[in-house]
Amino acid sequence: MDDENLLGSYTIMTDAGMCALWQPEHFAHVGDDEWADVLGTDAAMESCIEAGVFVPLNIGSDGVYRVVLRTGERTAREKRYTQLSSEPYLLVSKGVVALSGVEYILGQEEAEKIDLAPGRYTVTVHWIEWEAEPGSVDARGKVTGSALPDFVVEITPERRPAPTYRKNVNTFDWDEWVRRILRDKE
Repeated sequence: MDDENLLGSYTIMTDAGMCALWQPEHFAHVGDDEWADVLGTDAAMESCIEAGVFVPLNIGSDGVYRVVLRTGERTAREKRYTQLSSEPYLLVSKGVVALSGVEYILGQEEAEKIDLAPGRYTVTVHWIEWEAEPGSVDARGKVTGSALPDFVVEITPERRPAPTYRKNVNTFDWDEWVRRILRDKE
């Protein structure tokens, strides 16, 4: 695997159906009483997305996911097995960003903390169909150590002019995915 632009590889769990990359400082004040106002609705999350403090990794499913963060492009292998890619999101870093299940933003203890120089970043989330790659599981059906991750997240400094950023809580355009599946079945 090309490690030149690798920020890290993380195993993230969610029982709320969504993981996220987020700005810890913005959510430091969030307690039980504030949760519903700050992240309890799609409109509240979209406000955080627009502010660049919350990037959803949302496929609407509970589980444990492996997430690779990169400061540049995916590897050729990752590109080959990309199922879907998001439109770009904005992320504003104050020096550290966090990665966790959305439910762990409250309290922040379970979040992975990642050093990221202060600045504005363009973030693209890629959903990887790792199971399609030969050798990703062994003869007993167990995931091998060389298997690709569930998500690859590309984080690059914002360029001018800035792109139009996605503000949707749903990370991917599911209609595109359905069209692709139907096209592949023809």
